[in-house]
Parts: sequence; structure tokens; C-alpha cells
Amino acid sequence: MKKIVIMTTIIVMLSSILTGCGGREPNEIAYIVALGIDNADNGNYKITIQYANTTQISGGGGEEGGKAGSKIVDNIIVEGPDIYAGIGLANNIVSKIFSMSHTKLIVFSDEIASAGIKNIIETIKRSEELRPDIFLAVANGSANDYLTSVQPEMEVNPAQYYELIFGKNHFTGVPEDRAVQIFFSITNDDYDSILPIAGVIEKSESQENEQDSQQEQSKESTQSEIQTKAKINKGRFEYNLRNYIGGETAVEKENKGEVIGAAVFDNDKMVGTLGGIETEVCKIIKSNYSYSYFTFYNEETPDVPLTVRMTPRKKTNFNIDLKNKKIGIDIFLEGDLYTVSADYNIENDIDSFEKMVESDINAACEKFLSYFNDMYDSDIFGFKEKCKGKFLTNEEYKQFKKEVNFDEFDISVNTDFMLRRTGLVIREEDE
Repeated sequence: MKKIVIMTTIIVMLSSILTGCGGREPNEIAYIVALGIDNADNGNYKITIQYANTTQISGGGGEEGGKAGSKIVDNIIVEGPDIYAGIGLANNIVSKIFSMSHTKLIVFSDEIASAGIKNIIETIKRSEELRPDIFLAVANGSANDYLTSVQPEMEVNPAQYYELIFGKNHFTGVPEDRAVQIFFSITNDDYDSILPIAGVIEKSESQENEQDSQQEQSKESTQSEIQTKAKINKGRFEYNLRNYIGGETAVEKENKGEVIGAAVFDNDKMVGTLGGIETEVCKIIKSNYSYSYFTFYNEETPDVPLTVRMTPRKKTNFNIDLKNKKIGIDIFLEGDLYTVSADYNIENDIDSFEKMVESDINAACEKFLSYFNDMYDSDIFGFKEKCKGKFLTNEEYKQFKKEVNFDEFDISVNTDFMLRRTGLVIREEDE
């Protein structure tokens, strides 16, 4: 009987805790959706806290009932030695209490990323609020400039905006690494990471003030000058496209924030950047995307490139021969033909087309790998980790990681591409 009374008392107490409002009311909390971290002049960080303006978001996570654009977020800028010191200061400035339980993005300035982000990653991993799959990004310039430029045009929920814009793993111009990946890359040194580059689309004063047609022509000229920062790719793969990074596309739209390209890390320090096309090649090799559209030069129709919607058929296979210092990379792809000249009868020459695609991807991947290993001492493909099973002890593996230089390895790529036959056109040959 005594046990029953005790159990009943415990159940009643737990029930009261579960059903009651033990914490803060939702209208007392300001939900941070993104943080921007820049260097301040006095050695502290300048922290941009972007939080949801709940008074403007009556539709929640849906597509109706709220406002889009800059109205759905507010920004506050504070200084502090770390993230939580800055948030603690911000709590004294606004009426509500800031919470990072819904934070989707932390973006660093390129200056901070180049100096090293180990201390910031340490703060993230110890936080009970921040999730391990939070997005991290490097700003092409100032993190504050990027966050204050963001004006979601199609979402009424700012957290959903960042989830969609940084989570586009089905396309290949944006890398997929999140906080958990870079944490393990820094801790174990088995591989290195690449993070998305976030930039602000430039707009000159003349672009903002021009109204008549003559001024519009000047605006187009200015846009072209901005776009020429990115080099045009003359290789057969992604033929005649520009190798953009964030902030270089100069697309005319209200939302000036954009994400494209990748920041290359060696452990916790950024050592370089990859444009959108280079990021695509990187993700083809890693085979960790769903699908994307790739353009190929065709001698038969030099003015009309061929576009293929391509997906990985299975995971890339890496064969690493440490003794002979050779790496063989086998890539398996399949795709559908989407763009082709009406005068080109590709259906009669599918085998040659498949071989052309294989050759072009092989060339693009080998050129990228040679360039990358010459430029950076960074293992973004996890070659070291793939060699772990070749060593009997962990000490041997650690010694190997210290000594190995993959720039000395001969790397070859072999692509197996299959064109799906659906959607092809049956043509009659001219007599």
C-alpha cells in the first residue's frame, strides 16, 4: 500500500510538470535564425544576431498568411569575445530573451575563416541549444553584409529560407558539409571540409537611381562588369558558363544575398575558394548529390551545347595504392538528355554521346584534382580516411597522416555514364 501511495505521488508530480508551463511563454522569446561573426577593431567579435520578427509571421511555416522580405527578420549588432557573451549583452537591449533553439545558420567573415574557426566550433559543440546539423558558411567579405542583405522573397518563415537555400544538396554548386562534419574534420584530421560561400550581389548607385531607358542600358553594362569577375569556363564540361562564387552573379532581384561556391579548409583554417563549377566537379567525385544539370560542348552543334540531367548511379569507388602512389577513382552516372539542337540526330549515335560525356567528365575531374592538389594541402575527398583500413595500428595510421602528400600520387578518373533511353525521339532518315 505504501508503495502504491509513493508511486501515485510521483506520477501526480510528473504530470503537473509535463502539463504546466515551467519555462518561458513563446511570446517572451526571440528566436535567432542566423548569426554573423566578423572581427571587431578591439579584438572582440562583431556579432550580427538575426531573429524572426514574429509579429510579421502570422502564417508560421506555411506559404500563406505572413509577409515575406526584410519584414520577417530583424538584426541587432553587438560586440563580445564569443557568441554567448554577445547574446547575453543583446538580452539587455531588447525586451525578449534570445533563444538559439531554431538557429539554422552561422556565417563567418572570410577574415575569421582564414584565421581559424576552432574556438567557435568548440562553442557550437558545447551548446545544448545549437543542433549538430546547423549550417555553417563563409561570407565573401562581411558576414554582417550578407545577413542584412537577405530578404526572403518566397518564404514567410526565415528558418525555412535558410534550410532551403543551404540545403540544396540535389544541386551541386553548394557544398553539403554542416557543423558536425567540420567538427569531426577538425578533431580527427581524417579529412578536410568545404563550406558554402555566401555573398552579396553588388549594385552600384547608378543602378539604384537610373529610371529611363538610357539609364537602364547603363545598368545592364554595370551588371556585365560585375559578372566578369568570374571567369568563363572554356572546358567541354559546363561549357561557356562562369565559375561564380557568392556575390558575383549580379542577378537583378530584391534579395541581394546569394550562396554559390565553396570555401576550402585545411583543418580549421580557410585556405582558398572554389567557384560553382569547381564545386560541381568536387561533388561529382564525392557522389553525394541527388541530381543536377550539366552542359557539354558538342562538335556537331558548336553553337548549341548539350544539357544532361545527371544523377549518381552508385557511390564513387576509390582505389588507393600506397605502394605505387596511385589513386583510381571510378564514377558511375546516369542521365536524361534535356537540351539538344533540333538539327542534330543524337538518337542515331547514343554510344558516341555516352563516350563523349565520359571523356569530358574524366578530363574535368583529373584537371581539377591536379590543380587542387598543387594549390592546397587539403584532403576534402577523405583520401586519408579511406586508407585507415590499410594499417594494423592507430599509431601507424597517425604517422601516415603526418607524412602523406597526395600531390605525389598519380590520380586517374574513369567515368561510367549511361543515358536513359526514355524521352528520346524516333526520327526517319532522309532518303
